This record gives sequence, C-alpha cells and structure tokens, in this order.
Amino acid sequence: MPEHASSQGPRFAPAKFRPAALPATLVTRPVLYDRLTAGAGQRLTLTVGPAGAGKSVLLSSWAVTRSAGVTSWLSCDEADADPVRFWSGFTEAARSVAPGFGADAADLLAMDGAMSADIIASIADDAGRLPEGSAIIVDDFQYAAAAVSGGMTDLVERWPAGTVQLVLSGRSDPPLRLHRLRMAGELCELRGRDLYFTLAESRDLLAHFGVEIADADLALLHQRSEGWAAALQMAALSLRGATDPARAARALDIRSHAIAEYFIAEVLEQQPPEVARFMLDTSILEELTADACAAVTGRQDTEALLRSIDAASLFLTALDDERTAFRYHHLVRQVLRAELRARDRARAQALQLRAAEWFEAAGDARRAVRHFLAAQQVDRALALLQDRVVTDYLHDPALPAPLDLSRVDPSVLAEEPDRLLALAADLLLSGDAARGGEYLDLLERARPPIPPDSRLAARLAAMQSLRYALTGQADQALAEGLAARAIQERTQLADEWVAAVPMILTHVHTWLEDFPAVEREAAAALAMPELSEPARLVHVRGARALARFEAGYLAEAADAAGAADADARRLGFGQHFFAIEHLRALAGLALERRDLDTAEQLTEQALSISERGRRVFEFLALLERAQIWAARKQVRDALATVQAARLILAGTRSALLARADELEALLRLSLGDLRSPRELASELPAAPRSLLLARIALASGDHHAAQELLQPPSLGDFTPRRALTRQLLMAAAAIVRGDPLAAGILGGALEAARHGGFLNTVVTTAPQVTSYLVEHSTQLRPDPFMEQLIGAALEVRAAQPDASPARRMLIQPLTATETRILKLLPTSTYLRIGATLYVSRNTVKTHLRSIYQKLGVTSRAEAIERAVELRLL
Repeated sequence: MPEHASSQGPRFAPAKFRPAALPATLVTRPVLYDRLTAGAGQRLTLTVGPAGAGKSVLLSSWAVTRSAGVTSWLSCDEADADPVRFWSGFTEAARSVAPGFGADAADLLAMDGAMSADIIASIADDAGRLPEGSAIIVDDFQYAAAAVSGGMTDLVERWPAGTVQLVLSGRSDPPLRLHRLRMAGELCELRGRDLYFTLAESRDLLAHFGVEIADADLALLHQRSEGWAAALQMAALSLRGATDPARAARALDIRSHAIAEYFIAEVLEQQPPEVARFMLDTSILEELTADACAAVTGRQDTEALLRSIDAASLFLTALDDERTAFRYHHLVRQVLRAELRARDRARAQALQLRAAEWFEAAGDARRAVRHFLAAQQVDRALALLQDRVVTDYLHDPALPAPLDLSRVDPSVLAEEPDRLLALAADLLLSGDAARGGEYLDLLERARPPIPPDSRLAARLAAMQSLRYALTGQADQALAEGLAARAIQERTQLADEWVAAVPMILTHVHTWLEDFPAVEREAAAALAMPELSEPARLVHVRGARALARFEAGYLAEAADAAGAADADARRLGFGQHFFAIEHLRALAGLALERRDLDTAEQLTEQALSISERGRRVFEFLALLERAQIWAARKQVRDALATVQAARLILAGTRSALLARADELEALLRLSLGDLRSPRELASELPAAPRSLLLARIALASGDHHAAQELLQPPSLGDFTPRRALTRQLLMAAAAIVRGDPLAAGILGGALEAARHGGFLNTVVTTAPQVTSYLVEHSTQLRPDPFMEQLIGAALEVRAAQPDASPARRMLIQPLTATETRILKLLPTSTYLRIGATLYVSRNTVKTHLRSIYQKLGVTSRAEAIERAVELRLL
C-alpha cells in the first residue's frame, strides 16, 4: 500500500542536508575523486561498500573539491523508509542549488497524498533545469531503497545525465535494474574493493593520527585490515602515543574487542536472524562455496544466501569471476569465529567436524586436516596428514597456511615417527623452518634410532635438506640432499618426498654458483615420474631460468622464465612458492634492459610470496629490490634494504650473506666511500673479491692495481656475466691510463654485451665506461643496441649529482628548436638531425653554435657532457 503524507508535510533538521563533517585526519583520495567525477555523463553513480568503508567521508571530501553551489546532499535514516518523506527530502536537498526545485511535485503530492509517476516526472523535469555540472548525493540510501525503488528506477531512466549527476551511496545494491544500466554503459560504480585503502593511504591515515611505525609493522596492519577504513582508524587510535613497537602487531587483535564490538553492533545485529546464523556457522570455512556451506549448515538455500550476503556488501570477497566462491574479510572472519565460540562452543566444534568429514570425502586432505584439528580429532588429522602432506604441496596451487598445532604434543609422537615427520614436513612447507626443525631434531634423537636405509630415513634427510635450504645454509642443505639421494639409490625407493630433493638442490647449486650442477639436478627432476606437472613446468623450469640469468645466459633465461610464467598462469600457480624463481629471473631481465618499473613490479610479486615464511627467498628478493633502487639512484634506500635483508638471515652463517656484502660494497663505493668496500671485500669468494677490489682501485685512480687484479689467474673460471664485468673493468683501466687501445678493448666488451643482451651491466659497472660512451657517442656504430646503450648511459650520468652550483646554471635558456637538436645530438649526425627536423645542415650548425655558447662549451662531446650535468639529457 502506498504511504500517505501527513497534512503538514515532513519536517527536516538542517543537518540532513549537510555533507558529513570531514575529520582532521582526512586522507585525500584523488584517484577515487576522478572516478566519481567521471560518472557525470552517466545516468547513475553508485557507491556501495560495507560499514566503516569510508563512503560518507569520501563523498563529502569529493563534494569539497567541486565548484561551489552545485552540489546537493541528502542523508537518509530509518524514517526515510516512508516514500513521501524520502521524496520530500530529496526535493528539499536540491533547493540548496535551485530554490524552486520540486514545487510542482509538492503540489501534486498535496493533491494525491501519495507518490505517483507524475511526481517522479516532475522531479526529473526540474533536475533537467539545474545548473550544468550539478550533483545530487544521496547518502545511506539503504534505509530508503526498498520503499522507493519503483520511483527511483523511473527517475534514473528519466535522469538528465548530460547535465546533472545523481549519486546514490549505501551498504548494499539498491533494487534499480543495475544490470541494464551496466550493460548500457550508464552506470559508474565504486565498490568495497575500490574503497579499501591502499598501503600508501594506510600510511597517510596513521601519520594524520600522529602514528609512525616501521614498514614491516605497517605492512602487517594493512594486511590484517585489508584497507578497511574503520579498522585502520581504530588501530591508529590504539597506537597513538604508544612507544612499544610490539603494539603495532596487537593493534588489530580481535581480543582488543573494539573491532568486534563495532562489527557486531553495526553489521551482524542488523541482519535477519537466519543471515546472522549463516554467517556465524560458515565463518569456520576459509573458502565459501554453496556446497561447502550446505555441508556445514545443513541448509539447501546456501547459494541464494551467499548471493544475498554478497549483494549486501557484508565483507565477502569473490575468489572467482563467476562469483561462486568467496571468503570473508580476514578480520570479519576472526570476529565471527570468536562470536560463534562465545555463543556456543559445542556447536562450533560440531561444525568443524562436519566440515572435516565433508572435505575428506571430497579429497581435500589439507582442509580436512585443519578442520579435524579444530574439532579436536587429532588422531584423524595426523593420519590424513601423514599420507597427503607432500603430495598436496606438489599439486595444490594454494600455498599451505600453517596448521593450528596447539593441541598436538610432539613429544608424545616420538613413538610414531611417520606422523611426527609429517608434522615437521607440514611446518617446513608452510614456511615455519624453526618449529619444523625442532620436530626434525626430535626425530634425530628418537629411540630406537631410525633404520639408516629405510624410507623414513630418506624422507628425514630430504626434509633436513629443505630445512637448511629455507635458511640459506647451502652446504648443510647439499649434504642432507645428497644423503637422501644415496638412500634412494641404494633402496630403489620411488617416493614423492625424495623426488623433491633435486628441486631443493637446484636452489642450493645456484647459490653456490655451480651452474652445471643446476642443469644436472633440473634434468634429474624432470626425469622423475613422481614429480607433479606444476613442479616440473613451473618450479624446475623457473629455477633453471634463474640460474641461467645469474650465469649470464640471458636469452636462454628469458625463454625458460617466459615458459614457466605461462604455465604458472595456466595451472593457477602464479602465487605459489614455485613461481618465485621465474619471477626473480624476469625481474632481473627487466632490470638488465633498464625497465625499472617492470623489474620492481615483478620483484614485489616475488617478495609477496617469499614473505610467507620463505626467509632465504625474501632475503634474495630484497637484495634485488635494492639493486633496482640503486639503478634509480636511491642509494640510501638501497643500503637500508640491504641491512633489512641481513636481519632475515642473521645468525645463520649462510654463504649467501656474501651477496649482501658485495652489494653493500658497491653501493658505498658509488657514494665515494673507499674504506668500507675494502673491508667488505675481505669476506667474499675469490672471483667477486678480485672484481670488487679492481673497482675500488679504479675509484682511487690506481689503474695499475686494477689491471693486476683483473688478470685471469686471480679470477679463475668465470661465467659470461663475470667475464663481461672483467672486460668492462679492463676497458675502464685502459681509459683511465689513456691507453690508445682503450677503444678496441671497450669495443670487444660491447660486442660481448650486444651478443649477450646486456645493457644495465654495461652502464653501471664502471663510471669511466659510462662517461666514455656519452662523450664518444657519435663515434660509435649507430644501431638499435648502441642507441639503447647510449640512452641508458645518459640516464645514468644524468642521475649523478653535481657538486658545483655554478655548473647547474645555463648562461641563457635554450629555445625549443635548440632543445630538440640537443636531444638528438648524442645519437644522430648533423645530416640526420637536419632530416629529422626538416632543416638544412647549415641551419643545424647555426643552432649548434648557439647551443655551445649557452652551455659554455666548445665541442660536441663537451656539449653532451654539459647537457647531462644540467639534466637536459
């Protein structure tokens, strides 16, 4: 039945028509402002997100950025479920821009006493007469949506989209035929995933509260909150004024109750009882599908319930494009699970058992184990884990999260070594090398001892190899891996556990720079029928790609890494530990061609995987991030990253720490520090030590010492990468001493670089070579490779600071034509410049005389060098 107006008509408080007050801690969000503004040409702009996502603040802050006098605001509340009241408020809001707005609609409403199509048409007509660029914002529309959906649907269809913007904001999708608007391109929408804060915005929010925390703590807060504004704000309040760094880790702890109370009051208790019960019951699931939810709850309408919860923006995240699999927001799931246990602990345990039995029947052993443990069915969990732990890891694209083993006493399992080993393997494979190692130590001390040529002994050695590999202890990992292989060969054992050994040893031999051994281990792994397809195509191929890249076979590395990446995407292993090596290889290749943005993006992907307990790979990826930042000339940041990497392997005595020493030495050398690099060089292996000492000698002007250090006896056998580095340093020494053969020596190095595909290595190994390339650019053979090389050399030279203020000034500004000629000067002849600019050779010369005068130089080489100093090139 239609609702009728009262005889006097609705009355409103002025605050209903004012945007939300902006907090002093406001984080401006220009990207979202632009998206809202882009909706001006569409019939409807929709902002939908969960409670506490920051919808009102976003729209209020956007309104402030708009021109004055063109934005109307209506805040809805529960009373607006009355259609007459809502539409009266709607027209009242628009009168802030157009005082006569809605007069005819009010008359019709007074005559009819109820809403009608004519009233909606009248409102649409008035909207068409609003000033161009106007916007009407309706906030918290969920309170009115059900009651006014018919009228709002009609209004949207009549809306003058080219002139006025209609913005609706709420916690759930309004029933307005959104699919038709979406298909017609008439809908601009921002949703929860758009509203969540980025990492940078999270940092800004904390800073506005006066909170500064370490990068690692910030990343933890952001990961836990997933950018949910309400949670971040509560974390900031709890951290404000705190001096204990450990509070950052506790700031989003559910036990603090602040987030739980907010969610329960503002979200859970606002839902119908059957929806609230469903959310509580299904909170035990990591992934919500209709079948899994039905198995746990016993309901047959789970698909419809999931759709309704998704549409209501109740903190569900879709895991597939078809929106058939979901998960709860991490914090929300913790709140729901805690609330379920608080209300009915027995029911929570029964639900866990149902889930365990369903997953076991479905063949999903890992999830079944997790739920059996939660249901306190430890024996059933361990029996299942023992059979499936390695198999599932090799086949399942989802990285295993650590199991809750709080109810398992490992000492009790000393008489069940197979189960104890399964627990150790699970911990290691999920990244917990410390606890996994403790369980392995228990096995080593077992009585009676494990038979030396048994399957259990081979598996134990394989897991010990993995344990040491995870902490970068290459020698120990190699010894244990070879022991496992020896048992396998003596016993003719065919076992997935031992099949993992060559996968481990490909990493170890790469760290030890035994690249032929990497190829042998890769071939052995590929020949093993026990190894899964993802392990062969993604992990082994990626490890081979990285080894080839580090050795300096860039083309072969690119082929292998590209194939591994394609198969990782096809098989769903793009976020698995298996993907780290090919991502690192692709990042290194991007850095080598000076594509720094791509290199950084790929390195961040590798880091996001390795941070989940893979300490050694996090260490290596951080060093690679430091190299990228060094290429951007952010040397101080790069040094800080090297120090952060060291902390990861602190106390391990890993041979890989020498890589951090070498990189730190090079970074400090680039800052003019000669003493620290000499100290760091003393701990390096022979070949990198000699190359580093040669660089130090060149930096100090001692080209004789550099020449001696670069002789083959001091280097031994070296890879193509190190061979090229040696050639470049030999060329640098020749340049420094004015050797007439310098051009030929450098030419040989450049041919090797051209053949191998090296770019960054050439322009960053020795500043003498980089300067030579810039100053002699016109004398070098013009071709695409050389143009790239000179461009990279110019980029590197331009990033070097100039200590003289006077040298940073032009005598006179260059004209536009002179600037164009200057940019062509390093790579073009006078004739080519003239052809490019459609001017004669004499005109080019005339401009060049003017350029030389303004730069204060007398030659082409000096002009190029001076332009680099002035950041003109």
